[in-house]
Amino acid sequence: MRLILNAASEEFAATGFDATQIREIAARAGLPKANIYYYFQSKENLYANVLLSFVEPLLEASAALRASDDPAVALHAYIHARIRIVQENPLSSKVFSHELLRGAKHLPQEHKALLQAEAQHNVEFLRNWIERGLIAPVDPEHLMLFIWSATRTYTNLAWQMSLITGTQHPAATDYHNAAATITHMVLSGVMQTNEPFGLSC
Repeated sequence: MRLILNAASEEFAATGFDATQIREIAARAGLPKANIYYYFQSKENLYANVLLSFVEPLLEASAALRASDDPAVALHAYIHARIRIVQENPLSSKVFSHELLRGAKHLPQEHKALLQAEAQHNVEFLRNWIERGLIAPVDPEHLMLFIWSATRTYTNLAWQMSLITGTQHPAATDYHNAAATITHMVLSGVMQTNEPFGLSC
């Protein structure tokens, strides 16, 4: 099944949901079409499983945010976890991002419910820190949106990023530096510190 999911991620990422054909996924996986239908029954179900393969790590990243009551520790862990997810799952990340840009029309309702519940929990966690004076009184919803958008840049803006970095694909150091930069920006804003910038974050 992992071979099929990998092939499907590659095909959906390259051509999108509507243009992708099961026969192309089968050819990429080196399997008969019947094997694809045996495990996943339909293109829609296979696509949903590709999306779920990215939703599950996102939920794990949210757990990292709430693992500590120290905002500096928790936000650092959350940002680095989200960058690591994109680095480790570049194709399913791209498929997931494209699905969101299309209005999440094919994202199963149970996936949407899980993501919405996690988002609300995360925002309430941030709001609690604000009310206790642990972080600056920023808008928690927009802080969360900023983190989401910043940590998905390497997926959504790959072509633009290549213009800046001069390489077709981000290297491991690019992901590390991205996580460090985003962490510094967020902590500098919400912790109101004057610590010097450094890529060791």
